Amino acid sequence: TPAQNARDYIKVENAKGTFSFTQDVVSPSDEVFSLFGTALTGMCATPSFVLEKGEGESTMYVNVCGDIQKAYTVDLNEIIDEGRETTRIALCACSTSSATAVGEITGVRLSDVIQMADMADGVNAVKVVGSDGYGKVLPLEYALEKEAMIVYKVNGEDVPSATQFWVPQTVAKYFTRDVVNVELIKMDEVPAVDGRADEYRAQVNILNSADSAVIAVGDEISFEGYADDVGEAIESVEFSLDGGEHWTKYKTKDANSESWVYWNFSYRPEKAGDYKLTVRATTKSGVVSPLLSSVYFTVAEASIQAPQSAMGV
Repeated sequence: TPAQNARDYIKVENAKGTFSFTQDVVSPSDEVFSLFGTALTGMCATPSFVLEKGEGESTMYVNVCGDIQKAYTVDLNEIIDEGRETTRIALCACSTSSATAVGEITGVRLSDVIQMADMADGVNAVKVVGSDGYGKVLPLEYALEKEAMIVYKVNGEDVPSATQFWVPQTVAKYFTRDVVNVELIKMDEVPAVDGRADEYRAQVNILNSADSAVIAVGDEISFEGYADDVGEAIESVEFSLDGGEHWTKYKTKDANSESWVYWNFSYRPEKAGDYKLTVRATTKSGVVSPLLSSVYFTVAEASIQAPQSAMGV
């Protein structure tokens, strides 16, 4: 667009507008399922096929094995019938790309699945394995602390792969589809937990564009998007209308690290011309978005309407 190619867009030192955010917005279910089926197995883990269960096929049994006195099988339906089903909002994000989705997940806690395990002394790791053989080792204490879950519904819909293993505040390379085994393991050293690559920290995105919008001086133009950082809460979202020379900071008070910050920003331009809005985020520990997000828009002169008294003369 002309605005996008323009070098002389209008610069405004203070990007002052109306800001709000929520953490309750979830991604459409198909986006969450796509992240599991594509990003998880392609960019985050290992290539695999799309898992779907046939009608009538049992999907709710999980084997617990490894360094325990006796292996056993858990029927997840029994845990559900006992009233131990859990629903929460959680983030699913790739460690090596910008792929992100947020879902309302329903399932049972890993702690409820392994509660009957008579573990050998020194068991310190867990590996949740899917029917395709994929699984990544996690520290057992970490998985329990994060209240890892075996999930069977996302946004109220049955997942295509019957079950999914989710670990809140953890990158999706540790997530598993179609869970069949939970392996409890004694390791010489507790495994480290991988995080998101540095270039994808404090990720921020603008989700709408103004290419087709008709904007006049004094009109309010609204943008929305999200900011997230796997494992750490977003402390602020910042906006610039002068190419990053100055930033206007909006605090995201009490934001948690389990979901993205879904933000809205509205601005009223005072002059006609081309504009560039740039957004970044900052985490509680001070990490600033390495990758910024920008959108261009053009503002026209305000239209002049004839006064009501002149009509029909």
